[in-house]
Amino acid sequence: MKNLRNIILTAVAVLVFTPGRAQRDTVALDGGGWIFRTDADSTGWGAWQAGVPGGREVRVPHTWNVEDGTERYFGLAWYERHAEVPAAWKGRRVRLCFDAVYRDMVCYVNGREAGRNTGTGFTPVSFDVTPLLRYGASNRIVVAVSNRFSEHAFPYKAAFDWPNDGGIIRPVALVATDGVPVRYAHIKPDVDLSDSSAVASVKIRLWDERVRRADFTLTVLDWKTRKPVAEKRVALKAEDGVFTTGMAFEKVRLWHFDAPNLYVMRVDVHGPKGLQDRYETRFGFRKLAIEGDRLLFNGEPVRLPGVEYMPGSYPDYGMAEPVGVMAEAVRLMKELNCVVTRFHWQQDARILDMMDEQGMLVQEELPWWQQPGDPNSELEALLKHQLDVTVERDYNRPSILSWGVSNEVYHNTDKSVYRRMIDHARSWNTNAFVTVVSNQIYTTLANDESLMADIPTWNDYSGTWHGGDRTQSPVRLDEINKKALKGRPLLITEHGLCEPRFVGGDPRRITEMTYHYDAWAKSPFVMGCIYFSLNDYRTHVGESGRGRYKARIHGLTDMWFGKKPSFGVYAGLASPVYFESVQQHAGGTQAEVTITVKNSLPSYTLRGYTLVWDSVDGERSLPLPVLNPGDKFTVTIGGTDPHRKPRARVVRPTGYVAAEND
Repeated sequence: MKNLRNIILTAVAVLVFTPGRAQRDTVALDGGGWIFRTDADSTGWGAWQAGVPGGREVRVPHTWNVEDGTERYFGLAWYERHAEVPAAWKGRRVRLCFDAVYRDMVCYVNGREAGRNTGTGFTPVSFDVTPLLRYGASNRIVVAVSNRFSEHAFPYKAAFDWPNDGGIIRPVALVATDGVPVRYAHIKPDVDLSDSSAVASVKIRLWDERVRRADFTLTVLDWKTRKPVAEKRVALKAEDGVFTTGMAFEKVRLWHFDAPNLYVMRVDVHGPKGLQDRYETRFGFRKLAIEGDRLLFNGEPVRLPGVEYMPGSYPDYGMAEPVGVMAEAVRLMKELNCVVTRFHWQQDARILDMMDEQGMLVQEELPWWQQPGDPNSELEALLKHQLDVTVERDYNRPSILSWGVSNEVYHNTDKSVYRRMIDHARSWNTNAFVTVVSNQIYTTLANDESLMADIPTWNDYSGTWHGGDRTQSPVRLDEINKKALKGRPLLITEHGLCEPRFVGGDPRRITEMTYHYDAWAKSPFVMGCIYFSLNDYRTHVGESGRGRYKARIHGLTDMWFGKKPSFGVYAGLASPVYFESVQQHAGGTQAEVTITVKNSLPSYTLRGYTLVWDSVDGERSLPLPVLNPGDKFTVTIGGTDPHRKPRARVVRPTGYVAAEND
């Protein structure tokens, strides 16, 4: 744990300073210097916007729900910070950007209201504070925030199974721009898999929608090398506030979970006085499709294993977790051989950056969990708003597998709300699917709401939350396939064992996991599975622990990422390859190795993998050929110690170990 804390502190120090780019300058407001106090009686309304009296210093990102005395405080609190704004910024456009404040917030700058954001606490929000600032002087920023349970928010009331951590939970910054700044540039690639050529549509929106015509230079660069691969200068006219054009590429490198190739698009906006703004966004080229009951990833049928991480569970940080905690979570997912995950609510952009960079497919969901069954028009509008903000930010991410509009909603009598939400998500015209997560398809069958979306889903808790015993899982799978799917695929979006609600501990977790996984693997229409969950997780409704440690014991690790025996078992199940035999030649320094690529769950082609083994003179390696599902590969390796069993492993092109011999 000491090493992990050192990593976290180092990562936080790195994040404090963000260097400015041409035409854009950023002052990060993370770290110390923030004054904080709670306000249970709402004394501060109308009084504290000009300064918070009697507070204490905290570091932002911050949540009070992991601190002594306020662990179960759900109410109003205040933050204050002074920020120097350079005199050179006068005449520029300045936005105050919050990556997330949980949940209902009002922001003041120098005693005047800059803006407010209510009903949503996991999405970014920014305010134009240009007229409120004092340039070349100190400016007072005050934020009032409440995490009281609300019937006008998502998550709804207290009906959610994760922490209700209030505060400025993600990074904050002041961003200054010149001229006509870009709000977003959305890139939708279409790849020709026969020759790796591609075209991409590009949609650009400016912050000032009064601008109807603009000149742009679009430059696409390789993310790692920054080498330009394409460029286009174009004059465009906006329609409904959006400038649209296209680009062509002769040959691109595809994004894949084993080869997460990324590109950057640089958008330069030109005007009479030269360069008005320079904006960059990252994207990737990949192709997803459903063909019958199969998922095609870059044209190849795949069946993919996954695991869900529950952020906010490290007790020292809660929902204000630093990048070091996120990095460790992603590393553990990859160590588990997982290539797909999901999140019950919108995530920090920094962990999604890691998904793009390390090759994890993500189902990113709205926090509409179980309730309300029939949202009224106000709540439906809020869901659509959350969806819009989420998709706008994450549109370009190649890691996004699907947009999830709900999870396990009960007592729904008007299923048309799902159709409207699905249509709203599809109206963004992204390269990702749309899903509705169901745990009732085994009873609702052809009437299940998940069938309205692109991929039918099932949270399979046969033997635990769904009653009965685990032997009902394969029976239910067969009935779902025949009566509901009718030739479509199924994504298992959850399965796991929650202690202490269900007894048996980690030994039972292993038994349940292996039985269910075998049933899914034997059902070829199951395109993938997402185990729940990576970690024991903090939740305000947990059955275990108290205060900041109130949790559900559901994980392959504890809340501090300490591995349980089930962690290694799942890593073996999710591995795409296994060692069939490793035989040392009698009396010699050679061994015969046979590896087999699985053709069940998982099932995908192995490219760029390496066989690595320990020899008497150090580590040796051999690049493996392209291996398809079901292939066997046998090779003789040299330099082995004749007196001990050879140790070998198969390593992914991303550096993670996929399998090793016992």
